[in-house]
Amino acid sequence: MFLSIVLAILSFLFLNIVPLLFLLLFLIPLIGAAKSLRRWARSMKGLSFLLVFIVIFNTLLSTVANPFSHSISLAIRLVALMTAFSVFFLTVHPDQLAQALIQMRVRFEFAFAMSMAMRYVPTLGQEAYAIMDAQKARGVELDKGNILRRIRNIVPIIVPLIIVSIRRALSVAESMESRGFGACEERTYMEKLRFRKRDWGVVLVSLLGLILLVYVRLYVPLPEWALWELPF
Repeated sequence: MFLSIVLAILSFLFLNIVPLLFLLLFLIPLIGAAKSLRRWARSMKGLSFLLVFIVIFNTLLSTVANPFSHSISLAIRLVALMTAFSVFFLTVHPDQLAQALIQMRVRFEFAFAMSMAMRYVPTLGQEAYAIMDAQKARGVELDKGNILRRIRNIVPIIVPLIIVSIRRALSVAESMESRGFGACEERTYMEKLRFRKRDWGVVLVSLLGLILLVYVRLYVPLPEWALWELPF
């Protein structure tokens, strides 16, 4: 969590293309070491429309000296920011996240809600794909027509998805009530998370890296290269 927060801060510190590229090149091996490159690539594929939107509109409407380079920098910053948080959310189990928050003196209700939210997003995605397959089997053409027609085709997906989500929420609420959720203020846990030496090492290295790069950002002048002036 601390490493992801530091990497996210670093993505906001710089707006030059080169530092952001170095940050992204540092993040991708971390995702690879976590064996989550495929899931990360799927999330970036879903982000591609927003990246194209940022590049096109910022290039057309920006008043800076090199609008295209500035747009590319913003797109790389967004990818780096999303990747920084992906390092955390693709490698931490929701139960471990809830346990960590509880041990950090966060109220159990908030920790449980965050854990349920992390579980719910992938489930909602699976439900959406199942509904899309069902609608296609019924002859609904979701991928054909102009933009307005495609927007109208979303309605047969959104309405069943909302209904399924409400039913699932009611089912979870009934299950929590049947298990006596909130009946006891003091809870016990089978296992407790503990900091190990490598955890302290990651925190220390992240903190030193943050201090160093903040110093570079404040006191070391970085060249304002345009995209076509880069050495590669």
